[in-house]
Amino acid sequence: MASSGDSLAESAKRRLKLWDISDDQIRTLEETGQAKKTLTLYSPFKGFVLEKSAYKGMSVMPGMSLFKLADLSVVWLYGDIYEYELPFIRLGQQASIQLTYLPGETFTGKLIYIYPSLNPETRTAKVRFEIPNLQGKLKPEMYANVEVKVHLGQRLVVPRGRLLIPVFGDWPFLIRAMAILNRER
Repeated sequence: MASSGDSLAESAKRRLKLWDISDDQIRTLEETGQAKKTLTLYSPFKGFVLEKSAYKGMSVMPGMSLFKLADLSVVWLYGDIYEYELPFIRLGQQASIQLTYLPGETFTGKLIYIYPSLNPETRTAKVRFEIPNLQGKLKPEMYANVEVKVHLGQRLVVPRGRLLIPVFGDWPFLIRAMAILNRER
């Protein structure tokens, strides 16, 4: 008889663990021998409550969403990149992020995803950046300015035949631009 009672107790313990009842709560139940009408359920991770659908006395069913929690130690920032800028954007690129409510402070993020389609109205593609938020300054739904620096290499913007390099300095001038300026005078 004792073994069937032990197996029943072990089975009940396993079931409580599957319901995410903590070891301390199970130990308290074993020590007191008193069944409780309610138990506190603890979240499996740390974070902030963004939405609360549960209320006191509510009937709960499996699969119901009771709370929407978020770990804000790392946040995602969604941005729009114009179609003509997409060839210069690569996964892993660093971005400087600035917020209007924290002038002068810059955050650094990394491009982690480029969405595969464009918005036909704005001709932009969505991109997602990941930003460390250890101090908790970044909040969901904030607006930000994002700057991605792109190294284009060394390129000559004007043909060499159009450059005039004076002997008194190292500033190149466009011959055509100088001619236009001279005509306007």
